[in-house]
Amino acid sequence: MPKLEHAATAADLGAVQRRFNHAISCVSVENGTPCLYINREKQTPLAYITYLTEQNRYGDFARAGYRLFSLPVFFGFNHLNENSGLDVFSKGIFDQSRPDFSVFDADIARILDACPDAYILPRINVSPSRDWELSHQDELCDPRPDGTPGRVSFASDVWAAEVKRELGIFISHVIQSRYAPHIAGYQIAGGNTEEWLPFDPKHGISGLRAREKYEQYLKDHNRYISKESYARFHSELVASRICEFAAEVKRLTDRSVVVGSFYGYTLECPDPTSGHHALRTLLECEDVDFLCSPISYSMVRAPGRDHPYMTPFASIRQHGKLYFCENDTRTHLSYPVNDTPWYTSPIWFGPDKATAMDIIKLHAARALINRHAAWWFDMWGGWFADEDYMKLLEQLREIFAESRDMPIQSAAEVAVFVDEEAYACMQDPGAATSVCYLIREALGMMGTPYDLYLCSDADAVLSKYKAVISLKPADSPLGNRLSALAYNMGKPYLEIRPQNADITPADLRSFLRKAHVFLWSTQDAVIYGNSHYVLLHAVKDGTCVLNVPGSMDLQDVFTGQKHSTQIDCKKGESYLFRLVT
Repeated sequence: MPKLEHAATAADLGAVQRRFNHAISCVSVENGTPCLYINREKQTPLAYITYLTEQNRYGDFARAGYRLFSLPVFFGFNHLNENSGLDVFSKGIFDQSRPDFSVFDADIARILDACPDAYILPRINVSPSRDWELSHQDELCDPRPDGTPGRVSFASDVWAAEVKRELGIFISHVIQSRYAPHIAGYQIAGGNTEEWLPFDPKHGISGLRAREKYEQYLKDHNRYISKESYARFHSELVASRICEFAAEVKRLTDRSVVVGSFYGYTLECPDPTSGHHALRTLLECEDVDFLCSPISYSMVRAPGRDHPYMTPFASIRQHGKLYFCENDTRTHLSYPVNDTPWYTSPIWFGPDKATAMDIIKLHAARALINRHAAWWFDMWGGWFADEDYMKLLEQLREIFAESRDMPIQSAAEVAVFVDEEAYACMQDPGAATSVCYLIREALGMMGTPYDLYLCSDADAVLSKYKAVISLKPADSPLGNRLSALAYNMGKPYLEIRPQNADITPADLRSFLRKAHVFLWSTQDAVIYGNSHYVLLHAVKDGTCVLNVPGSMDLQDVFTGQKHSTQIDCKKGESYLFRLVT
């Protein structure tokens, strides 16, 4: 195992384990790929989690060779989703005057009964209980339009102190438990849907404490009241809170386990007050080891199109952080958690079984080819409870394990940059929707892979690419610097603004041809590719021709058979190939 990065002491692995009794973990970069190590062993970066632990399929995944698991932990009983009114799924540990760990201990036991050698990364929802909020009215967001009290404001220092107190009690309990050797790190969750989205859907971070914090923020940064400063305040406050809580977990564990969080929904959340536009802060934070986000929910994840990233995944990789993609993949067994209108919309229902198999391949191939981690989020339990699904998930885990030590390199010759600072500068509130959210449809079908970065990483990575695409909902110093840098380096440069956000995949290919970018397909097609693998997801019926670099051949990863570059496709089918000589 690599040396523990940023260790607070010079203690070796054995000494730390004797002190804390839990697994020792870190993220180490190898051949440009952040890798998760637990107790000196590199892990195959695929995991499983369900919200409804009593309906878990831990045994299915253990028999398929999975050893990484997560589980939900709730510090307080309250709404999980303020928009739908859905409550969390168990009582909170700190609902009463004395902490109650019975639910958490039982959930850990369920995992270890099914998989005795499991490693577990608990997802800890640090949002407070209803009782806490009722007794701390000044620490909440503004009341809702109907007059009911708001939820806790991220601006509350009283709440933040309480979170750190509870983290200390929780981690102390884990360290003293029999299952401590199986706890390999922590995911800090909070806010609406646990994803650090503010609880006030209209105003973002609001309430008395937010107004006090904003006033101080303006003084500290010598800024004036404006839409721009208000938007920056939101994101910087959310990011700083995550860093604050991550630092506390690092302190409590002597920096011996990995810590991460949901954050950086840069392309999925165009609202400037979403709080998700300070990803750079977390990328530069030494206390954060991994970041997470689901697959985009755009276009209800229909087959025959890309299911794009919410976040600039290549920037996360560039900064040595591990990226976990949450694959809450719908199948023919998916069902809503209740019958309210919020949970009976099309997004909660999956396609037929054959189509779901192809979508599972698509979601797994994204992680395999772009060299990041993923977990299968079996939301309400049983979404993958089918022999064919589990056989495929076992095969995919074996493919991941096989590729774990390969010196895989990105095959992308196109760098797409998104400027998170531009969100605060928008005059048109809909600009980011077209330029950053909807544009992913065309990018995903342009027939060649791309790497997605923050503009702030341009200096470090631009020289590696043949062409540059800039997503620019508004002018900002970073975005303008990118265009100047591309010009000075002689890089073909395409700027997407609201005026040309209706650009088509064919238009993008025309630009890329002039830039001498290798096109894996000259047709509309979803392509992910690196130096060892390529995925094709068909967007229509008919023959799709794959262009293969050099003298490489295509080999089906599931059958081992050589495959023609002319592929007779049906819309929604996925083909995963090795590139072989």
